[in-house]
Amino acid sequence: MQYRTHDDGPLTTIRIEPGAVVVEMLFDMPESFCRLHSHTFDHTMYCVEGLALVEIDGAGRVVTKGDSYLVEAHKQHGVRPLQVGTVLRCRHEHADIHPDG
Repeated sequence: MQYRTHDDGPLTTIRIEPGAVVVEMLFDMPESFCRLHSHTFDHTMYCVEGLALVEIDGAGRVVTKGDSYLVEAHKQHGVRPLQVGTVLRCRHEHADIHPDG
């Protein structure tokens, strides 16, 4: 199932893997972005395709295909793609989220 967390959010897919919830975001519109938010757990983000500006705790970083990075628990983070078609994958191990919620 694909959804958007807000009207200008990325097209998002959630799947369950052994020990993790995996969230994949496709930034399919020029104005799409992922709002600043935080989690109570660390998670890994990976740039599958494209180019994006990732903000973590007030610091910006440009990521491109193949880059991965850790977002520590409680750190505010968000994404603005620099190319339409950018895809980011977040792996939430031991996450306190549920794909139906």
